[in-house]
Amino acid sequence: MKKLQKGTYGYLNQNKKRAWLKAFLMLLGPFILLIAGWAVNGTRLNVVTVIAVVLCLPGCNQIVHAIVSSRYHSIDRTLYEETEEARGACPALYENVLTSYEETYYIDCLVVSGRDVAGYTSDPKTDANRAGEHVKKTLKANSYKQNVKIFTEKKAFLERVSVIAGHTPEEVPFKGDDRYPGLSRDEIIQSLITAISL
Repeated sequence: MKKLQKGTYGYLNQNKKRAWLKAFLMLLGPFILLIAGWAVNGTRLNVVTVIAVVLCLPGCNQIVHAIVSSRYHSIDRTLYEETEEARGACPALYENVLTSYEETYYIDCLVVSGRDVAGYTSDPKTDANRAGEHVKKTLKANSYKQNVKIFTEKKAFLERVSVIAGHTPEEVPFKGDDRYPGLSRDEIIQSLITAISL
């Protein structure tokens, strides 16, 4: 199975499965080592047990990652299809779990067009205004001024996406960024948002 990139449809479900599989495999090795040491020495009180316990630490860390990944799931297929239809040629990011020092925000979709970023969250625990401010501050800290609006109603979000996809984006002066050679302004905005996403 091909690994999906952040911001693509189905990423969160695949990431969850991969995290649990990785945790299982990382703990399987130390468990086999423990059983083998016990079988060879006739007791668990040996140096192999100590080595097996120490080797469990990365696996335990991976279990924490898997538990965090399990909290989130991929978006509904109909939302994906409706957004794809409404966005036209505008770039979109799906299944975004944005992190800040204070909170974590789940945003189902983000669509970028010129100076506009429109997003939708179905998570009742996500404060749409704070999520929008977090995205705006992150982009501004990287010298990209954007109008960011996160919606909690799907219909309003799809209408906004249709509007920004239907008109020519505002002509924004852009010279190129040495940190992101060869990328357009919208692609850089996508990269910056992806960087703060799990």
